Amino acid sequence: MLSLIVLAVVEIIIFFIGVITNPIIMVLIPLGLIILWLLINNPAIALMILSLTAIIKGYLINYYPVIELVDITVIATLIIWLGLVKILLEGNWKFPSEWNSIVYLFLIFGLLLGISYIYTVSPDYGFRKIIRFNTFAVTMFMTPLLIIKTPADSKRLLSYFYFLLVIIIGIMLFQFVYFLKWGDFAIVLAYWNRISIPGANPIQVSRYLAIGAAMMIALLIRNKPSQSLHYFAILFVILLSIILSGSRGPLVSIIIGSIVYAILYERKHSSRIFGYGILAVGTIITLLLLLPESLTQRFFDISQGTVIMTQQGVRRISTIATRFEFWSMSVQAWFSSVTSFFVGLGSGGFSSLFIWRDWRWYPHNLFFEIIVELGLVGLIIVVLFIIKSYQIFNKGIQGGSLSDHSALWVAGTVVMFIAAQFSGDINDNRILWMFIGISIASTHVDKLYGLGAD
Repeated sequence: MLSLIVLAVVEIIIFFIGVITNPIIMVLIPLGLIILWLLINNPAIALMILSLTAIIKGYLINYYPVIELVDITVIATLIIWLGLVKILLEGNWKFPSEWNSIVYLFLIFGLLLGISYIYTVSPDYGFRKIIRFNTFAVTMFMTPLLIIKTPADSKRLLSYFYFLLVIIIGIMLFQFVYFLKWGDFAIVLAYWNRISIPGANPIQVSRYLAIGAAMMIALLIRNKPSQSLHYFAILFVILLSIILSGSRGPLVSIIIGSIVYAILYERKHSSRIFGYGILAVGTIITLLLLLPESLTQRFFDISQGTVIMTQQGVRRISTIATRFEFWSMSVQAWFSSVTSFFVGLGSGGFSSLFIWRDWRWYPHNLFFEIIVELGLVGLIIVVLFIIKSYQIFNKGIQGGSLSDHSALWVAGTVVMFIAAQFSGDINDNRILWMFIGISIASTHVDKLYGLGAD
């Protein structure tokens, strides 16, 4: 009886809101509530949306300025936690005790990051970095551990990832075909010299694509050549999209990451690894040679200059040298004092090495970022977290082999880990934390259900 009364009151309120504003509101509000309830009951969808916000937020803000007032990253996070709270109330908030150590390590790292605000030399950027990590990164790492209960959950999450990947590839290829047929590359690419999702950082887009490429390579390795033609076709399209984005780091990450994944988990398919490796590299070289020069110039001109302003003055160095310079500066700052060696410069402290001092800047490498900002203590926590993650992955392997869906998650994790050594900070790479969580949960449920054995 009470529920009927509440429903009647809600309908009356919606009716009056529609009369006062616009009749369409009477449809949009109930529809929105239905979608919200579906997302709360399926946090996996909201999780995938959260992983994509770095790509779609810029586009939405450009075309729908109201989005700037209502942050979709925050909304997706709130929806996920509403779903997790529902799981808690239902008594299903639990995970194996063997995961306790890795969860504690991750949370302790977030706590250390927060404590570093006390002594950081970049308080504005440092505070934003702390809040973002302990809100979004923690959410993306913890959620898979709580929602993946069966192999079917892992496969369903993978299908959501595929769906988003197809959308990204479709937008990239549409732009390429449009500009190739009706546009002028010299004008269109004058600023970025690359194609991307409108309003999105090309690096974020290409890293998402790099994960898809790693998954296709894993499928090629795990299946007979006669069954793999469509996987190679998809890989070709993904590699084309990455080259269109003009991002070198993700392309290198695919090559290195796929080799590492193959050595760790697919050594029994050594002949396929060698053959498909040559095929993949050959495909990349062919695309670089055949595509318009305006699109491929960034890949050949590795000496392209970048201007940086340090406390010692203005310097121009090549893009690759920039990375080495940042890494060298990180090591020097790490050894600059006893305090810096053990606890670093504090969250966001790397930016203090430049004239901006309190500005969003980072070494573009996960480990150098940790040592310069959180010192030896932070480095030990992160290294233990990575080692423990690898051990848990291996515990989930049955009969020396991963199941297909877990293999794809692990391959994506390895490539994202490699990519984190070339670009972004700990928050830009939050999809890495999500993939680690998914891989842990997926391999674990495979073990419970006896999947993966040959």
